[in-house]
Amino acid sequence: MSTPEYYVFRGCLIDTPELGTLRIRHSAALGVSCRSGRIIGVTEQLDSSVSSGSLIDAWTGNKVNESAIETVNLGSDQFLMPGLIDTHTHAPQFTFLGLGHDLPLMEWLEKYTFKHESEFQDPSLARTAYKDVVQRVIRGGCTMAAYFGTIHLEANCILAETIREAGQRAFVGKVCMDVNSPAYYSESTEESLQASETFVRAVLDNNNADDDSVLVRPIITPRFAPTCSDRCLRGLGELAHKRNLAVQSHLCENPSETAFAKECFPEAASYAAIYDNAGLLGPRTIMAHCIHMSDDDMRLMRKSGAGVSHCPNSNFALSSGIADVRRFLDQGIPVGLGTDVGAGYTPSIIDAMRMAAAANRALIASRRDAGTEVKQAPLNASELLFLATQGGARVMGMQSQLGSLDPGKFFDALVVDLDVSNSPVPSVHSTGAVLHHQQNGEPELGWNLRAEQFVFLADDRNIVRVYVAGRLIHSL
Repeated sequence: MSTPEYYVFRGCLIDTPELGTLRIRHSAALGVSCRSGRIIGVTEQLDSSVSSGSLIDAWTGNKVNESAIETVNLGSDQFLMPGLIDTHTHAPQFTFLGLGHDLPLMEWLEKYTFKHESEFQDPSLARTAYKDVVQRVIRGGCTMAAYFGTIHLEANCILAETIREAGQRAFVGKVCMDVNSPAYYSESTEESLQASETFVRAVLDNNNADDDSVLVRPIITPRFAPTCSDRCLRGLGELAHKRNLAVQSHLCENPSETAFAKECFPEAASYAAIYDNAGLLGPRTIMAHCIHMSDDDMRLMRKSGAGVSHCPNSNFALSSGIADVRRFLDQGIPVGLGTDVGAGYTPSIIDAMRMAAAANRALIASRRDAGTEVKQAPLNASELLFLATQGGARVMGMQSQLGSLDPGKFFDALVVDLDVSNSPVPSVHSTGAVLHHQQNGEPELGWNLRAEQFVFLADDRNIVRVYVAGRLIHSL
């Protein structure tokens, strides 16, 4: 079947345009221009007798033949939502997923990570492995991800091209590490900077579209401060500024790593200051973890506008600690969710929402048990969904383009079906609270509960369609 000119989705729309706001439009229609890849209109309280052609006419002001429109009628237990955003993952680490979780971070890096990442000097491994990686991430409903690659130029170019061919939106980074790295997996400062510039140029040259429509973009990627010399960090800062590029790295993940960073850069007032001094901290910077943050670290993050990728699965798996998400949110620091594969043992952002809830509750309980007065409320389902969508878009610097179902934004979206065969989510008929609201003419309250069940119970079996920029890239 050829791609239509327009999509019209009819049914329930669920998103979180603001933190704490779960927006449910249970009898609505949403239109998409497949040419622009953007949402062109939303109509609420839809009269079922109104044709899709009439809706497109009203939204665009143009008469459109019904044959140019594909109408998607959502079922009674289906809804449309924004795509999930993974703000931090390592593509090569899928090759040892689930291994080494009895080790702390620095030992895990030495025993598993560097060894397996070094194998990507073989382009054939990159071609085989990255195709599986990207498809698995998409199946989980992730429409945009920030990927770390390896130090290898050719493998990183293969990763970028694999993502582009799959139709996913992404940042892709060539990892830089010129000091404190094993001899078999390291590079000189000159090699690191030159390969980074070559990679940036290669990705940008392959983007045959204007800036807004580009799916795959390069991102400056020092692995973390201890594996980069000051000259390397400053050179990467200059490249990011020259090319107007986003930056990603790690910050305050583990106590020993944080202490090591300060040993490597004794002149810096804090860990975050190392990146700030090199010109790498700004509103387009994604810092993963941010667990053991000093007041000075927090001040610099807030002042710079940098965002946090909260990776709770990884933080639990390597016993790194628990990030205080409320602390970031209360201080206006952008927060999204990351899977951090392979320190995290699953590439699922749905799992990341649940783990973020568990981490938040564990932090509250530990403070309570230590005799500290706890005033903050636990993260609720609406806030978790925000972190996975609009919050992630903000961390990526794309909040005006992604993250909610608003006209003008790109149609990066999921069709969720809670009633698929073998669904981990119980049926409406076995969920008395939902059934009560439906029978009493309260559909919005019923959908509110179904959204909460999606956050805490669903998995990739419930993601039946994945769209990026108006294009269907995965379906069940």
